[in-house]
Amino acid sequence: MKASGPVIPVILGLSLLGASGAYLYMLFKKRRSNSSGDLVDFFTGKQTKQDPVTTELIISNNLIPLVIGRKGYTLKHIQQSTGAVISFSDHHDSNQLCCIQGPSAAVVEKAKEMILKETARPLTITEEVIVPQAACGKILGRCGDELQEICRKSTAKVWLEGRARSESERRVMITGTESQIKVAKELIAQKVKEDSESRKSLLDATLQSREPRIRTPPTSSAPTPTPSDGGKKMLVSSSKNIVGKPSSANFGIGQMEIFVSTIVSPSKFYVQLVGPQSLELDLLVQNMTVYYNQPENRELHQQKRLSLGQIVAAEFNADNKWYRAEISAFVPNEYKRGEMVLDLFFVDYGDNQYTNPTEVYELNPEFLAPRFQAIECFLAKVEPAQQSNPLPSSSVGDEDDWDPMAVSRFEELTHVAQWKKIVSKIVTYRNSKSPLHGRESSPIPGLELYDTAPNGADLINIGQELVAEGLARHSTYDKMDELSRSQLFRMGLTNDTSAGGNSSQSSSIDKVEDASVSSSTSASTVVSSGKHINEVSKNEQQEHVQYRSLANGAH
Repeated sequence: MKASGPVIPVILGLSLLGASGAYLYMLFKKRRSNSSGDLVDFFTGKQTKQDPVTTELIISNNLIPLVIGRKGYTLKHIQQSTGAVISFSDHHDSNQLCCIQGPSAAVVEKAKEMILKETARPLTITEEVIVPQAACGKILGRCGDELQEICRKSTAKVWLEGRARSESERRVMITGTESQIKVAKELIAQKVKEDSESRKSLLDATLQSREPRIRTPPTSSAPTPTPSDGGKKMLVSSSKNIVGKPSSANFGIGQMEIFVSTIVSPSKFYVQLVGPQSLELDLLVQNMTVYYNQPENRELHQQKRLSLGQIVAAEFNADNKWYRAEISAFVPNEYKRGEMVLDLFFVDYGDNQYTNPTEVYELNPEFLAPRFQAIECFLAKVEPAQQSNPLPSSSVGDEDDWDPMAVSRFEELTHVAQWKKIVSKIVTYRNSKSPLHGRESSPIPGLELYDTAPNGADLINIGQELVAEGLARHSTYDKMDELSRSQLFRMGLTNDTSAGGNSSQSSSIDKVEDASVSSSTSASTVVSSGKHINEVSKNEQQEHVQYRSLANGAH
């Protein structure tokens, strides 16, 4: 009996120990987690929500589209993949506050990693490039092959805007990363450069094949010199008139390359701007010549009634090619009484020709598209060495005061109708008195002309050269004073604009071609000058004879 005494306390202690452990287990393990992460009561089985985990990120505004994605697809994918809830709120002008909320830290961390991965991707943006309209064909290529090649090499999306930005420019849109856009821009610039170089080489080749538009009549008292004669005389040009170095690529404000196509006198001559329009004009003449050389086409465009100012197609007697011409006057035929001849003004070259009314034809509308290229100008800052009438009112019509020697020398210095490029600079304007009734006139630009010196590195001021040779003198009358205030306003000029100012002339260079349309008129007009058509005096006949010799034998 004594041996069983110590066993009872031991058994009792073990029982109490087991009961205590079971109580403690039930006390601390009355809640457990289910598969979704929620807590479940051990006894009742009810679920209790766990406190959510939240973190925040600051993301730049330009990176927000990467996180959201197109139509919100990227953001939806992150939320569905992780089970997190993502929201954005304003934080700063350039940043957004991204709030990530999830049931656990692992969910939030996974969503955060996916967001940071998206923001690390290169940003896709859209930029535009302005290119010349003429270069669009080079960029597109045949059936769009060149454009597709640009897209393939740059891996960017490149397309031409459907609507032209202006007559001379077009917008190219590029979508991609910064590196992709940079490659695409380089490829586009290369295409534009190739187009410019090909046009320049084609223009040079075309101009080299251009025939001089000069025919000196046997009766001319002041024959137009040949280029070789002009080159010899240029060698003796005074070094005082060498003004600087030419630049074939970039000219100063208001400067541009031109051809002198026709000369009446230094106070009235016609120029053409050098550029793509020169090639366009040569192509126009070629197509017109082919078209009107066919008898059936001439029969189709027979004119039943002619009117003053009408634009027609006419053959130029010097080269037997067809050109656009304006009927500037009806003149009595000197050889057949009772008949009339047309005084035609060739709107792309500036010269005139007498033609029988039966030898002009209606102009096909497709040949009207290019602008008229003959621009009437005058040599600025000079006047005839000896004027018959020194009054300012004679400044518009002082082409008759020039000595034939001065006109002949001016033709040499400007290489008239030889298609040699010279540099011009607009320095002033004067009023245009159009002889056609009812026609709105535009101011005529006054130019300084520069030719390349024999050394090939400097420019010679042609006006100063005439003064140095005693064939002209410096002008004492500013022709800009003739312009009205409204004319100055329309051209972007002011009354206090100096004749040599560059800032104002640069704003009106684009108006030179427009001025040519209204100032392209004949130098010999009878009807529109207010005189009766049958009253052709000896003086008028002498004017016509003189004009024939000065206008490169056009009559």
